Amino acid sequence: MNKILLIVILVSVLIYFLSRRVVMKGKSSAIQRSNNQGFYLIESGTPIIQRTIKNTLFSVGIGVVLFVITILLALKVKIILFMLPISIYLMSQLLLLNNQLKYAKDQRIWFNPNTNDVIIEWLSGNRVNFNLQKDIQQVKAIKSVQKNNQILFGYYELIVHNNQVFLPFILEDNQLNSRFFKVLKENHPVKSKSSLFPII
Repeated sequence: MNKILLIVILVSVLIYFLSRRVVMKGKSSAIQRSNNQGFYLIESGTPIIQRTIKNTLFSVGIGVVLFVITILLALKVKIILFMLPISIYLMSQLLLLNNQLKYAKDQRIWFNPNTNDVIIEWLSGNRVNFNLQKDIQQVKAIKSVQKNNQILFGYYELIVHNNQVFLPFILEDNQLNSRFFKVLKENHPVKSKSSLFPII
């Protein structure tokens, strides 16, 4: 019994610190939309980030509760262990959220709606320029097997000049970015693939 309580406490502490990290990252990811010589910043936006964090933490909370109930009841009813993978999957949504916010924060995507030119800048100092209509060689959409609390995690993988570019789905949730993703989908076939953990 002591070992089980220790596991529950450790998992709870881990979830707590990951949640704090995600919330802080979400706050620092909010970049004001601006204009740079006709280029507009493709960003998720503060309301989208806050809604995604809130809904994801709700799913994680359900996962934690299921995990605790499963561990406690499994002492008497072994068949209840089938709930364990479900609880772990729900708790893992926190890792997916952290992954999405990381890429939303670490790269800036500039889009010119008049020419369809795109500039992507990374905090590492790397930069790539391409035309959204002409220069993309392949587009893939890697997404979760299902939505959890109205949140579908995943990302687009673009092959541009033999380089990989990743666009988290959280960017597409912002209606202000609809023109960008409309041009992308109208000019390139999107190969979809489902994954249990679509981590970039």
